[in-house]
Amino acid sequence: MSVPEELTTEVSQPVESEETSTNNIEVEENPILFQAIGTLKGKPEQDEEGNFFIRLGGKRYKLFIAGYRYQAWLKQMAANPDQTLFLRVYPKCLMIPRKDPQIYFQVAAWEEENPWEEDPGMFKFRGVWQFVPQVRTPVISVYRNQNANDPKGKFKASHLPVLMRREDEAKPFRFNPKIAKEDLPPRWFIQGNFKFIPSRNCWGWDKDLEPPTKKIPRYKKPVKATTDGKLPPKKPSRKIEKPKKPQSDD
Repeated sequence: MSVPEELTTEVSQPVESEETSTNNIEVEENPILFQAIGTLKGKPEQDEEGNFFIRLGGKRYKLFIAGYRYQAWLKQMAANPDQTLFLRVYPKCLMIPRKDPQIYFQVAAWEEENPWEEDPGMFKFRGVWQFVPQVRTPVISVYRNQNANDPKGKFKASHLPVLMRREDEAKPFRFNPKIAKEDLPPRWFIQGNFKFIPSRNCWGWDKDLEPPTKKIPRYKKPVKATTDGKLPPKKPSRKIEKPKKPQSDD
């Protein structure tokens, strides 16, 4: 599997963010939306290739800055290269079969003091709790909301590995192709606070923001690319022709 374009883009060529308007704001008015956002604290650094990263728990995690924020970020780093910052970030996870997930962060905002409600290392997740084939650990799958826009047309989901033991009936969904669709267990939508654990390369459940629910918000389904990396062609819309009215002999 190739690395995502965000991680291969040259520093001098920032790319447009794929985040939607619903992810660029705190989802407070209507909590029944997909969301993954959190706060980090640290001193951003830059490697020899020009890529930015942050050290958490002795590990390096890449930082991705997109769109109009990129130039402001470069000015910040040039003026204060050794400054510790609070970062508002969207967590991302690259799944590679038979390898540990590669976690990185898209920076949405940064401040010298923490203006956000979460402490550093805390994240707010709203998504589907389930297993995916690439990793053994269950994930919170954060899909793109129904009103999302994606210039690339891929509508990628973020699958974030989490550790969560619950005493209620909610369980991580596991797809089994041998079981009929109507007999599969329910999928649960989880809304909670999760703490990032660098030593485990995942997040640990802290508390619920809302009780688990079987009501899954509508979302954009991810579009799988073809073997050459291109998006599949759109299916032509089928037009139903109305029968013509018989002409009169008058």
